[in-house]
Amino acid sequence: MEVVSELVQFMQPNQRLDLKAVALTHVLGLTGSAEGKAAILGLDDLLMAIFGLTYDENHTVAKDAVLSLINLTAEEECAIKVFQLAKRIEPPFAIVEVAAKHIGDDQSPLADPWSMVLSNLTRVESLVHEILDILERGEQTLPRLAQAFAQLDFNKKKAHLHYLAPIFCNLTQVPRGRELCCHARYQLLEKLLPFASYEENVVRRGGTIGILKNVCFDAVYHNVILGEDDNILVAILQPLCGPEEFSDEENDMLPIELQYLPESKRRETDPDLRKMLLECLLQLCSTRRSREILRAKGAYEILREYHKWEARVGLDRDCLLACENVVDILIKKEDEIGLDNYKSVEVPAEQAEKFVQEDADYVKSLLD
Repeated sequence: MEVVSELVQFMQPNQRLDLKAVALTHVLGLTGSAEGKAAILGLDDLLMAIFGLTYDENHTVAKDAVLSLINLTAEEECAIKVFQLAKRIEPPFAIVEVAAKHIGDDQSPLADPWSMVLSNLTRVESLVHEILDILERGEQTLPRLAQAFAQLDFNKKKAHLHYLAPIFCNLTQVPRGRELCCHARYQLLEKLLPFASYEENVVRRGGTIGILKNVCFDAVYHNVILGEDDNILVAILQPLCGPEEFSDEENDMLPIELQYLPESKRRETDPDLRKMLLECLLQLCSTRRSREILRAKGAYEILREYHKWEARVGLDRDCLLACENVVDILIKKEDEIGLDNYKSVEVPAEQAEKFVQEDADYVKSLLD
């Protein structure tokens, strides 16, 4: 600890560049281990010095300081410590505002590392409400972040900004985040939808699918998801579609974007993301109105072909079970279901445990 604390004197803004660079390189190396992170987080002065060097005029020094913050915020407890200290010091280090400013600046070479810091902080659910407060203070902050995400060539310094997807996904952990995402004022959801099928990067794609899942789990937004246009439903179903041919009658049921897909059409390759999409559909099956819309839009027909592919090619047991859970609901007539809303049914704890065990046993039997 004593050796680490001695680095603080070399990490001051007015210190010689070579000394700052060497000291910070050492600190960055320490953040790669649990012991090193613990040593740094135990020294407020050192953490404050890292905050200060994120403003450094030298790009390499500033970047190493931000990279250090990425590692230091990777675990929940550490992220909370960094966030709270940034607020407590005088003057405070506005870590969220600084991150958002860099991400929204199309000339910032540090936009990507700062987006990773903000992604780590927003992953902590207990911090999300306060972070949303900060982001909403600036009238243009959220729209600017949405623009930065939706416009692939937004950053002129070649930052990719893929981590904006998990940032928005993390914000939708809480009801207020979901409300903002679906609010017509920001049009965030509409801007994010195309990236549910973005093949070039799994972080961007996965974060977008995570947003859809979080929104689907809130029944308040089912009318938005299954509204007059099919954009959101298409975003959920398209990654589950392959090149299979449907009859003319079946094609007529499908949203136009999902009709007559080319032979080159590939399904989502990541089983975790396929499962999340299927969980979206399961949540949408909770009410009678939603079930009827899903049937009318050909969701069953798509899942019928998807199940064949998963059993033959995808070979993921959890995805097969998730698919069957949705299909089991969609193939039933509403008279058989006899419920308007599945979520209104209270399942006793012991019965729920039994269902979980039965599912686990069934999953093991799949593909054997």
